[in-house]
Amino acid sequence: MERAELRRETRRLEWQGRTDEMYVSPFYEIEDPALANIITYGLKAYREYEYDGAIAYFRSAMELTTETDTALDLSLLNFIGVSQIKSSAYKDAEQTFLEMIRIAEKAKIEEALAFAYGNIGLVYRTLGEPQKALEFHQKALKINEQIGRLQGQANQLGNIGIVYQTLGELQKALEYHQKALEMDKRMGNLQGQAQDLGNIGIVYQDLGEPRKALEYHQKALKINEQIGRLQGQANALGNIGVVYHTLGKPHRALEHHEKALEIAKKIGNPEIQANALGNIGLVYRHLGKPHKALEYHKKALGIDKEIGNLEGQAKDLGNIAGVYFGQGQFKEALNYFQRAREIFAKIGAKHMVEKTDQNIAIVKAKMEGKGK
Repeated sequence: MERAELRRETRRLEWQGRTDEMYVSPFYEIEDPALANIITYGLKAYREYEYDGAIAYFRSAMELTTETDTALDLSLLNFIGVSQIKSSAYKDAEQTFLEMIRIAEKAKIEEALAFAYGNIGLVYRTLGEPQKALEFHQKALKINEQIGRLQGQANQLGNIGIVYQTLGELQKALEYHQKALEMDKRMGNLQGQAQDLGNIGIVYQDLGEPRKALEYHQKALKINEQIGRLQGQANALGNIGVVYHTLGKPHRALEHHEKALEIAKKIGNPEIQANALGNIGLVYRHLGKPHKALEYHKKALGIDKEIGNLEGQAKDLGNIAGVYFGQGQFKEALNYFQRAREIFAKIGAKHMVEKTDQNIAIVKAKMEGKGK
């Protein structure tokens, strides 16, 4: 009974498209009813966004495995690491995946190694190490190609595309996202398609084509609603809000960002919360409410600092600088722009360094003019 329930719960995650980052195949081989029962509770907690509870169950399960259960231990470690990513505990996730890599390399379990490489790439991207992230995503892609795992290939193509976006190489990013979308369509992977569509939309937004971006984000939202994926819905709503802001529709933008924030709080995702707060701050600045804008940007910065999201921190600092600049508080604006630049330089976001340098030059010119 316990084994049948575990298989049902695993298939449910697969049906929902929530196993892209998950190494689940060892779960189908479990014979021990007590072990199956604990893992089932962990999967249910994970599915219900109760990540701390899920981690506790998976750790308990690891205490019941034997020396011959290496593949199962790797699967449990992977679930722990991804749960840590989902709850934005990135430093903990890094250590979990490093342990997983060590065990998988020693045991020569290629499928598990591909998952570990891909997931630690996600961690390094968020921690502001895009070159390191790129290295691991490329390693994961290579293994997935060697073992013929198409879903893994599509995931890593998308991840590589996101890193190139961070590095400002937008055409290269677009190329990878389109390859990922083509592969996900061939497999009928709806979650993958939604992620690819959203990523393509972000690239078009960065390329100055907001209407094209909107088209892709709306398609992504529709699929995420269809499969009931709340994190995907929150991301899509936030992306749509950004486009509406660009199109000069701040009230529609605000509506979408507030919906994204509500979902992010519901699923306990601090990274999406910080992003939504920052976007709301930008809208309030547009609406001529600088004090409210500052409040939201500082909340976003607090969360991004807490979870160690360097790229998010740099964006928040730049947003705060923009508010101070608009208020004529040039000294404060300069301070925040310089702090933002330092982080952008650290993570290798050259296009953002250039943009921030332009802002710094404008602020300095204003300060000189004011001093005359």
